[in-house]
Amino acid sequence: MGALIAKMLLPTISSLVFLPAASVAAKRGFHMEAMVYFFTMFFTSIYHACDGPGLSVLCFMKYEILEYFSVYGTSISIWVTLLALGDFDEPKRSTLTMFGVLTSAVRIYQDRWGYGIYSGPIGTAVLMITVKWLQKMKEKKGLYPDKSVYTQQVGPGCCFGALALMLRFYFEEWDYPYVHSFYHLSLAVSFVLLLPKKNRYVGTGRNAAKLNCYTLCCCV
Repeated sequence: MGALIAKMLLPTISSLVFLPAASVAAKRGFHMEAMVYFFTMFFTSIYHACDGPGLSVLCFMKYEILEYFSVYGTSISIWVTLLALGDFDEPKRSTLTMFGVLTSAVRIYQDRWGYGIYSGPIGTAVLMITVKWLQKMKEKKGLYPDKSVYTQQVGPGCCFGALALMLRFYFEEWDYPYVHSFYHLSLAVSFVLLLPKKNRYVGTGRNAAKLNCYTLCCCV
């Protein structure tokens, strides 16, 4: 009986892996991304807790609303992570971020379980990143960005991201608690790997922007 309860709680517990991802993002200066990861962790964990034994008291919202924000947070997390990887200049970065936030809200409201909720943001972001990097390569007449970005960030991050999506859409019927938990883990690892080592807009020294607990908690 205890093993069964623990198995049912796995999706809730595994949702907490987005918290280390938020911590890493904040440490690297990606404060907006950290807030999005925290938002995703909060609603995903509460959403799965509502399915767990004896945790229905945590359902402070309607189940459908928690489900919506869980999927929405995940989609936005993917979007802002890829935009951070693309390292777009302002105001393009802010504009693209808001574009993804608004369009994802509408798309997920229509269908929160279809492939498009993730393939849309991923395909759009990858296309924009590819165009930008090809233009930079043409200007530099060489590889852009550095080879280490492909070997240490893009390659491993995309592998974990692809694994997460395959688990999510093709293998959950095998054993939902375990497969979905590995999906959470793979997705969080892909976020950490794809995020650049430092946000060039965050500033340095005394001028460096900082993220406090009050600001972080405001996202929920």
